Order: sequence, then C-alpha cells, then structure tokens
Amino acid sequence: MRHLGTLDTEAKARRFHDYLLSQKIASRVDPADGVWDLWVIEEDDVPRARAALEEFRNDPSSPELEKQVAQGQALRVARQKQALEAVRRRLEVRRRPAILGAGHLPITFFLITISVVVTLMITLDNNDYGLITDFTIASFEPAGNDRIRFYTDLREIRGGEIWRLVTPIFVHYDAFHLLFNMYWTYIFGAMLEPRLRSWRFLVMVLFLAVFSNLAEFYVKIPPLVFDKDPTFGGMSGVDFGLFGFIWIKGRLEPRLGIGLPDLTVYLMLGFLFLCLTGIFGPIANTAHFAGFLLGCGLAAMRPLTRRRPAR
Repeated sequence: MRHLGTLDTEAKARRFHDYLLSQKIASRVDPADGVWDLWVIEEDDVPRARAALEEFRNDPSSPELEKQVAQGQALRVARQKQALEAVRRRLEVRRRPAILGAGHLPITFFLITISVVVTLMITLDNNDYGLITDFTIASFEPAGNDRIRFYTDLREIRGGEIWRLVTPIFVHYDAFHLLFNMYWTYIFGAMLEPRLRSWRFLVMVLFLAVFSNLAEFYVKIPPLVFDKDPTFGGMSGVDFGLFGFIWIKGRLEPRLGIGLPDLTVYLMLGFLFLCLTGIFGPIANTAHFAGFLLGCGLAAMRPLTRRRPAR
C-alpha cells in the first residue's frame, strides 16, 4: 500500500475514492490531523492514481469527472450490498442446526425410514417373488430359465394401485445400495426441505419418483433399448433429481443460498456417467438420467418465467 497524497475535506476524499473505484483502482481514505490521507492498495496502480489525483485537483467538478464519480458510487453501493448479503447468509447458516433432525426434515426422514423398513422386510423375505412385488411398478412372477412374467401394460396401476408409480424408490437390494442412497437423500433433503417447505419438497419428490420410475420401466441405457422391466428399485433417481435441482438453482439464483461444493458436483456427475460403463453391475441408469434432467428443468423453470417481459 502506497501513500498517494492528501485532500482537505472528507467530501473531496470520498469523491476521489469513488473516482478511483470507477477506474478499477483500489484505494483507502483515512483522517489525519485535519486532512484526509489517500492510500493506493496495489503498487502497480500508483502511477495511474497520481495522474487521477492531479486531474481531480485541477478540475474537481468537470462533467466527465462527475460521471466517473457517480459510476464509482454505484459500484461501491453494489459491493456493500453484496458484502452484507454474504454476511447475512453466513449468519443464517450458523443459526441453522449443524445436523437437522426429524422435526426439521419430516419428509426426508419419512423417506429414509420407509426405505429402511421396506428393505429389511424384503431381505427377511429372502428377496423371493413375494413381498417385493408389492412395491415394484408392476407385479411379476418367475417364468422359468431366469425369466419373469408380468403385465407390460401396467395393469395393476390402471386398476387403482397408483402407489406403484412411487414405491419402487423404497426398494433396495443390499446394504450398500441402501446406505449410499439414504446418505444423499439426507444431504439433499437437508438443503431443500427447510427452504421449500415440506409439502413442496414432497411434491417434488413425487414428481421425480414417478417420472424416473416410468422412464426406467420403459427404457434401458446403455444401449438405448425400449425393453419393459419392473425389477428395478432405489432412491437414486430421486437423489439425482434433487442434485440436479440444487446444482442448477445454485447457478441461476445464488442469492437463495442453495449450492454445492465443486467436489460434490464432480462426484455426482462422475458417478452418473461411470454407472454407464457397467462397473457397478446392473444400475437403473435411465432413472438416474431422467431424475437428473427433470430436477435441472424444475430448477430452471422459475428463473426463465421471471425473464419474460411483462405485458
């Protein structure tokens, strides 16, 4: 930091500070024995700042200078608002409980509890063609040679068993599958449910569940095959939808305080595409991509509607 000079009044010093700000020169103003000291933060800016000070002293009320001062004032006010907003967000995060419990996240904990209970019930049933078929999108039974038999027209749902559009998200086939999905359900639920309110969060989860389940039933990737199969299950389609919503919403509306660390984004996107290789075995890739794309779309809808010109 280099001392630039002095001005005799605070008003002049503040105006010159704003003038330097409009020239992208960082400076500081301090009172000192009846005058105001001017400091330049960056050494490389000193020559330009000296020339600006000479110009300011020669004609402090020129129209062009007044224009630059006004621009600097506007920039300073905008930066102050941004700084205050950043402080407000940090305080809000600090006031929020570090680990939110069921009282703060009723829907999130409901999803986790039902998933654990259903998975335990299916495990105790030895994963036979019994209890599990009450939760899949279509009931199925063995047909010999590792084949299954089921109604491809979703007859059970058409007959009134509407819950089958959602309940596959509660079916998990092993402990790792369950723990992995429940971890992300809690992480993303803790970010979204308090902000959206529980009923909006529930509506989003239902949309993601129905869309990803239907997509997985009708389409398989990779490769792109239209082959109906009701044996899938898991919360990952919903989790990827919540991830997509948080990621895009954080990009489009950062003032909401919703966002993810870059490492989490890379991890989720990497896992999304790594599953396509088959390294993890049979994976509901279509549900992943369907939920992810729907979540991104839901996040983009509100900002897009805001940009429409008013009639």
